[in-house]
This record gives sequence, structure tokens and C-alpha cells, in this order.
Amino acid sequence: MKKPFSDRNFHSLRHNMTCFRFIELLLFLLFSNVYSEESEPIFKAEREVIQLGNCFAMDYIIVYRSASEGDQLLGNSSNKNMPNTPPADLQGRTHISDDPSLLGFQISNLTLLDSGIYRRECWKNQTIISQKTQQLTVCKEQIESEDIIVSKDGKGTEILCNNNAIGSEGTSVRWYHEMYPSYEPTLFLDSSVSLKPLVKELAGVVDVRDNGALLVFNNMLQKTTHFKCVVMKGISCLSFQTMHPPDESESKDIFVSLGDRVLLNCSIDEGDQVWETPLGRIDGNTRGSPMYISADDFSLVIPAIFADYIGDYSCISPSREMHYALFLCPSESVVYQVVGQGENVLLVCNINQDDPKRVQWHRYGLTGHYEIIHNSQDKTVPIPKDLRGRVTLSEDGTLLTINDLKVKDGGKYLCAVVKTLDFAGNYTDYDTEYDDKGTEEDEMDNEWTESLECIFKQEITLNLPSSPPPPHMPYVVVAVVVLLLVVAVVIVTVIVIKKKARPLPLQREATLYVKMDMDPGCTEKMID
Repeated sequence: MKKPFSDRNFHSLRHNMTCFRFIELLLFLLFSNVYSEESEPIFKAEREVIQLGNCFAMDYIIVYRSASEGDQLLGNSSNKNMPNTPPADLQGRTHISDDPSLLGFQISNLTLLDSGIYRRECWKNQTIISQKTQQLTVCKEQIESEDIIVSKDGKGTEILCNNNAIGSEGTSVRWYHEMYPSYEPTLFLDSSVSLKPLVKELAGVVDVRDNGALLVFNNMLQKTTHFKCVVMKGISCLSFQTMHPPDESESKDIFVSLGDRVLLNCSIDEGDQVWETPLGRIDGNTRGSPMYISADDFSLVIPAIFADYIGDYSCISPSREMHYALFLCPSESVVYQVVGQGENVLLVCNINQDDPKRVQWHRYGLTGHYEIIHNSQDKTVPIPKDLRGRVTLSEDGTLLTINDLKVKDGGKYLCAVVKTLDFAGNYTDYDTEYDDKGTEEDEMDNEWTESLECIFKQEITLNLPSSPPPPHMPYVVVAVVVLLLVVAVVIVTVIVIKKKARPLPLQREATLYVKMDMDPGCTEKMID
């Protein structure tokens, strides 16, 4: 006969289970710390969405999560006929993009328990082409980022981490810095360990105050250095905040078609520069690369666009960055229009679809530089100075009129129509809303779930003569021409008549008379 299950046995079992879970948690944390040595730290707030990397032009994507018992398979797109079954805690919150040109994996509605180590693998021809490991930390909140303000005397900089919990029992501050050119977060201070920097290069450069909340640098910071502070309470993340220098980088959208030749300018300070491209990093050595760097100004030259060239391009230097986003558009024929100075011209974006969501107008001009004129989804884009007061647009942005044309208005114009796609590749009607501060209200919810696709591109070449056309007065012109012809005929007639009526000179007549008298042959013939 079995003994009844006493309260003592229950408490003993509960104690053993608690100890087992505690040991499991310690093993998981230990495993995570060891495994995360080569992983990239990434921070998100609760209820956000994370995109665990993308695979460009690959066959399939596989994503794992590290656990105490080993790797857990979260998703595999290799067999589209079989549904993916993630672990129970992630069911209903994962999604794999099946776009063959851009494979991705996302987790939505993040919770604090989603913190951990994740690995994404990109496969092609049954071979791993690339993999990326990320250490995700989900925090209770994200505090609004701030600009780093350098002191007026230029001798130092103060950076403050904003959280009222700092200094209370059990809290600590971790500081990360992201530096050119990799911009991967690197831990350089953990107040739970020491108030001294973990990086030797920062020893003697930074003074840590207020329990790790305040950093005082005694020298100038590079403009490309970003900082991130993370407030922890035990193993739980309370908040994270990003600090960065004021954004002085430039960002431009470039709309291209297959086979186009593209020149991306890099008008930044000379020095240690690199280009980050979808095909990898390119510096001065471009042997074997399908694109090359101009020897004159470090611009990037792409002789012919292919599908796998589409993506983000960045020209990075220690002091500044320039960003380009290349969009692949269907190829369209070029329209040529010839107009005169002082006239008005209507440029038409001949799209056959109703209600285009985003329309952009660009001008290449004679310099060959990309310059935006209008963006229907960003009213803050300024019209170029030389066109202000002379440009009008239709309500949907597909008709652009330039009044009082100047010679310098000649050149190539381009309109592009862009549609918004959700993560599944479906068109959406989402319009970005801006609040009074000019920030996107729904940025957190849509940052990782949407992408843009160019569905139409129209190039228009505007030709203007170098001098203004003659006035439109055809009858007056004909009358003037006829009058000039009549006058010319009269003058010629008078000259001819005068020449015929003019007598021969006296000397010429005497000479002829003498010659006749002295001709013996003529005298003899006359006597006979």
C-alpha cells in the first residue's frame, strides 16, 4: 500500500524542482555568456518586433535559438510544403518571408522571456553562405534617444543615462559603444563589475560618476561614435537608451533598372573611407569586384545593375556618412520634350495604377547628381532653391509643372512610384503618420514588418535651346522679307542701267582711232 503524498514530500519535491530550475537557469546563462562571445548584442523593448537578419538571393533561411538542452529550431524555409512549428512559447508570433530575393525571419510581440541567443543561417545550393549570431536582450522600455552635445570649449563631453532606478538596490548600468566602421555594440563598462572602463583605450579618458549613470570624457569624441546605456536589475533589463552625435549624414533614394549604369557620389572628407554594399565592403582595392571606386573623388561606379546589387550603400569615413538606397524598377522608355525659355512645361508620370501611395520626383540635371524635388510621403523635403515658386504638383503627385523655364532647367527628370509591402510581400495601404515633433507615430510597429518596392519609373529628358526662340509674328516676318527683296531688286536694276548708259572714257576712244589709222591691211582693202 502506497503512503499518502504528504505536505513534507510535496515541499521537498517543490524544493528539488526549484533547485533544478535554478541550476538550469545558471547553465543557460553560463552557456549564453560563453556562446555570446561571438554574438552581436541587440536590444528591443517589450511588444516590439525583431527581424533576425535577412538573406539576399538565397535558397532558404534557417533560424535557431540557444537553450540549455541545445539549439531549438525556430524556422526553416527549405520545405515550403511543410508548416514550421516553433517552440510553444513562440507559436503565433513568428513569420518567415518567402520572397526569394529577400528571405527573413521575425518575432513579434516580444516578451522579457524572449531574451537569449539566436542564430540565422543563409543557405544556397545546400551550403551555408553566411550566418549571424545575435544576443537579444528584451527590456521593459526604450527611452528616447538623445544627441550628444559637445561642450562649447571643445575640451570634453558629458553623456547621461536617463533612468530614475539607477542607484537603487540591485541596479547596474552597462555602457556600449558603436564605432566606425563595423558599428557593432561593444561593452566597455559594467557598473556591477567596476566603475572603471573594461577597454584599456578608454582608461584615463573617461570619468564615471553617479553610479555609472554619467560619463565625462576629457577629450573630443569622434562624430561617428555612438553610445548605448542599458539599465539592469539582476538579470532583467529595465531600459536602454541610445546616444549619438547629431545626424549630419545624407541619405538618398536611387531608382534604377536592370542594366543601368549608376554613379554614387561620396563628397565627404578624404581619408580612411570605405563603401559598405550588399556585396560586401569595398575600399581602394577593387580587384575582382563588379563595381569600382573612382580614383578622382572616391565615388562608387556600378557599370551595370543586376538584381543582387539592390540594397543599401554607405560611404563611411571617421567624420561623416553618406547613405544610398537602391530600388529596382521596371524599365521604361525615355520621354523627350523640347521647350523654349520662358515657357511652362508639364511632366507626366504615366502610371496606369490607381491611387499610387508614394511618388517621388528627382532631377539629375547637367551635373549628374541625384537631387530630389518632391516626395509625396515626406512634406519636409525642400524644393531646390532654383525651382522654388516655379513648381506646382497635382494632388496625387503624378503631374509636375515647371513655370518660366530657364536654360539650366534642362536635363533628365525622373518620377518613381513606390508601394509599401508587409513582411509577407503583400501591398499595404499603410501611410506613415507624423506627430507634432516630426517623428513617426507607428515606427516601432512597422519598422521591421514593411519594405518598399518600386513599381514604376519614368525618365523624362527636357531639352531647352541655349537662346530664346524668335517672337511668334509670321505675317510681319514675311512682309519684312518681301520688302527687303523688292529693295534689293530695285538697287540691282538701277546699277545695271547706269552701267549701260555710261560713255566710254576719252583716252580709250583715241586709242582705238589711232589703231585703226595705222592698220595697213585695212587701208589696202579699202583702196581695192
